[in-house]
Amino acid sequence: MNFMAQVVWIFPKFDTIYIFYIFLMGVAAFIYVKVMNYLQNKQTSVVNHWVEFQRYAIARKCNQVELNILHSFYDHLNDDEREIYLLPENRNKLKNALYRYFLKSNANTTEKEVNLFDKLFRSGVEFKKEILSLNDLTVGEVAALEADGREELTYVMQKTSDELLLSTKGLSKDLLVPGKEAKLYVFRPSSGGYLLDGKVIKTNESGVIFHFNGKIERKGESHLMLMDKMSITVSPWPPPEEKKDLELDKHKLLLSEENIDKQLEVLKRIAKDQKENNEKKFEIKETAKPFITLSERLSDRGILFTFPSGISSEIWKHQDLWEVSFSFDKGPTFHIRAKMMPTKQKSDVYLLRYVDADETMRKSLYEEIRKRGGVREVLT
Repeated sequence: MNFMAQVVWIFPKFDTIYIFYIFLMGVAAFIYVKVMNYLQNKQTSVVNHWVEFQRYAIARKCNQVELNILHSFYDHLNDDEREIYLLPENRNKLKNALYRYFLKSNANTTEKEVNLFDKLFRSGVEFKKEILSLNDLTVGEVAALEADGREELTYVMQKTSDELLLSTKGLSKDLLVPGKEAKLYVFRPSSGGYLLDGKVIKTNESGVIFHFNGKIERKGESHLMLMDKMSITVSPWPPPEEKKDLELDKHKLLLSEENIDKQLEVLKRIAKDQKENNEKKFEIKETAKPFITLSERLSDRGILFTFPSGISSEIWKHQDLWEVSFSFDKGPTFHIRAKMMPTKQKSDVYLLRYVDADETMRKSLYEEIRKRGGVREVLT
């Protein structure tokens, strides 16, 4: 008996409900793909906004410490805020959000926060202005009120020729005592920090009136340079070790017939290369060596100079650190380690950027330059 002939094949009944299920699965797959693409594009967009904003901050002369502060602020935002605040058209929203973040955070010094605000949001026209009076301050300018060894963030609400109305939001009550001696810290990217001397004369719920007594003191990020040429000695650092006496092993001087043959082959190849004008193979690379030259500009952060005749400018590529030494007339002598690099503006001018000058040395150098008529630093 044929078993297969006895089998009854029953095909499933196809109900229209299955068409509906297939349709739902297709819609769900479509929505899933669309949502994933949206999220991916959104994340890429936010990353791109941060990259563009970082470029903007660098162009506004923000240093690495300030970029790190900005990135901490960025990490604090949610996805929607990141997308909104980092767009170029939302700079005012970013400024307000950054101010609120700084009021709540104690991670940074208030002066660093003021510096960052000024670098990011100062207009191009005001970027290079110095502060000589209250006329040089702007309404809305972020500043720091300093008293009793503390500094707290505030901003200018109104101003007259000798008084400022400052926001009290975020200020401690013990700083709002009428008659309290205080200073107001403000900043300009091109000239550094300023302390305006004065006192608190009146407070109310909306603000505190700061009376300026006319005295302005420079503070921080101020650098001077000396235009007079000075003799400087530049040496590789660390200095090359003294050559040790070579102990000749007489056994190493014995040349076998096989070694002589090898040397002859080498000499033949050298002669052939020289005959074919391949002299470059035998050029001796430039080596770092000490030299004396004149400074073009000397500041408390670095020196601009040109190489003297007889010294190849290529030696900067073969040495990581250098020691530069110079003396002031009737003044101290300085020995500072530095990195050497070409400048962007002039191909024959090079920069020695100090790497180990501590704050004490920098202040001493700054003072010597100031006494000799130093001007605002420009190392380009």
